[in-house]
Amino acid sequence: MAGITAKRPTANHRSIIIASGLFLVGLLALTPALRAQSRTTLELLPQFSWNGELDNRWSWSLNTSLESDISEKIEGRAAQTAFSTHTYNLQGGLAYQWTNSLDLSGGYQFGWRDLDEDEKDIEHRFLQQLSWAGRWEKYRLRVRGRTEQRFFRSNSWQARHRWRLRGALDFPLQGERLDPGETYLNLQSEWLANVFEEAALANRETRLYAGLGWLINGPYRLENGLEWRTRLSGAENNRRHRLIFRLTFTFNWP
Repeated sequence: MAGITAKRPTANHRSIIIASGLFLVGLLALTPALRAQSRTTLELLPQFSWNGELDNRWSWSLNTSLESDISEKIEGRAAQTAFSTHTYNLQGGLAYQWTNSLDLSGGYQFGWRDLDEDEKDIEHRFLQQLSWAGRWEKYRLRVRGRTEQRFFRSNSWQARHRWRLRGALDFPLQGERLDPGETYLNLQSEWLANVFEEAALANRETRLYAGLGWLINGPYRLENGLEWRTRLSGAENNRRHRLIFRLTFTFNWP
């Protein structure tokens, strides 16, 4: 890409306007759903991710995150604002580049949870994943299928099986490729279901995410965005909504 010119600020401003507009459209689209459900929480989710290569096919990753409530609104009650940490996760894994487009990976995640449970819980999670990525000009499309075996202390460590399917699209907001100092947009949609449980599809969880990222330089990347998660909750089929502000810092090991 050509060096910095007098036109670069105009491109930066245009990128910010586009991303801000998409966030506003998403929030407006969510408003009717948030009004109609029984419980909504606003949350904060900072994440830190390390990634590195072992050779030309094998790579490793280590991720940690902390989820906290900021505000909660239950139907028929006044909204409450209070900061409360409810979930901590630590995940590690290995990935194998099968082809230029396909990756196979597996990993383990430890979780400490106090989200909707009656008491603090501990989770051990094993995961297997198949990922595909394709590029058309500056646009990159990604599809990920994941299976998880989840073991909770509150469930006497009996396995719960969850399947996840995610589609994602990302692209630079300046030029045809992402160069250091430039921004990009990351859009994701995901469906999660406990496949071997009753009414698995009806009780599935849906996640939508829009994020604005910044490639600081070669190994450093910063991304912030909004994620909406929704699912049925309780015997009365009430809706449980979570609107989460995500902040992710990624470091790619040389």
